[in-house]
Amino acid sequence: MPMRTLPMRMPPMPLPSPLPPIGTSGTSGTTAPRAAESRARQAHPLGSRQNARRWRAWQYTLIFALGFISLAAANCWAAPSDSAGFTPEEDQRLHKLQDRLCDDKELSCAAVSALFADPRLTVYEPPPPAPDQPATAQARNRAQRNPYLTPRFGLLTPESLERCRTFIAAHAHSFDTAYQRYGVPKEVICGHLRIETNFGIPTRLTPNPLGTRPAINQLVSLYVRKPTLRNSGSRFLHRQEFALAQLKDLLSSSQKFGWDLFEVPGSPTGAIGLVQFEPSNFDIAVDSDGDGKVDLFDGDDAILSVAHYLETRGFDRDAEHQKRAIYAYYGGHYNHDPNKFYMRAVLKYASEISAYLKDHPVETAATAVSAPAPAAPGADGEN
Repeated sequence: MPMRTLPMRMPPMPLPSPLPPIGTSGTSGTTAPRAAESRARQAHPLGSRQNARRWRAWQYTLIFALGFISLAAANCWAAPSDSAGFTPEEDQRLHKLQDRLCDDKELSCAAVSALFADPRLTVYEPPPPAPDQPATAQARNRAQRNPYLTPRFGLLTPESLERCRTFIAAHAHSFDTAYQRYGVPKEVICGHLRIETNFGIPTRLTPNPLGTRPAINQLVSLYVRKPTLRNSGSRFLHRQEFALAQLKDLLSSSQKFGWDLFEVPGSPTGAIGLVQFEPSNFDIAVDSDGDGKVDLFDGDDAILSVAHYLETRGFDRDAEHQKRAIYAYYGGHYNHDPNKFYMRAVLKYASEISAYLKDHPVETAATAVSAPAPAAPGADGEN
């Protein structure tokens, strides 16, 4: 993993001063007296005018070669030590980002400077922008299939449903509290946690469901490194503003909770924890045990945080409100999205797990509150 270091730009090696032509003074450039010229020719090791011309040509060839080598060496020295490299534009963006974060009155500029000086700060290749709508009918048909309901994703397999049952058994009290406090059933919470990070369980398809790269590095990369795709200019500006806003919230939470940001993994867009909250949603996260710190990698905090998020988006007993709240978790324009893949997948999983738990009751020390699941969607995920 290449480590970010600021480019160290070395000045190019100075070219050697050209030797004065044989037979000239080297200072005034005037022709020397014939006697001096004759003595110079006689003293010259080649001993002839023809050989002197060859010697002069060899000298200038050597000077040109040395100059070329020095320029190449200077360019090598100017390259940053990380293998990805920095362009001058990226170097400028990195410093600009640091300045913009320091200008925020809610943040400590000293803390910002320390982060940017930390050798663990790394810039990665950012994820490509979302593709445009497919042009061919076949591609459109593929795009219209719900990716969460494919056999490869395995959302509705017995193994997938059993993970929810096991998670409920381990965190029954928090699921009960989530329903009592926010009115969100355990089946819906399970649907979100299963799709987002598979309850944090590594699998062959997702060996690192919580991410391996620090969220701070992911967001800095979004701001600094522009995808090499056509028509990405306006999208890149939008990415930069998104990354800046998320970085401000991430640094603010770090100062509040004492996080080492290089120990907090995140998605390519900086989403964190079992719930995959972006930093701008940290104010919705819930501290389940009252220790004054939110841990989105903790199952109990994650359960209550999902429920609280949905409640703030209007989740109640109304089925349409439930759909809109679940859809808001993923983001987008509800009224303009004909597919609503994420929402349908969550509801489908909630329906399937509700039936699964009837046949495989959760065994806990205390009986969990029986919460009614949302109305069962149809085979395509719709009510």
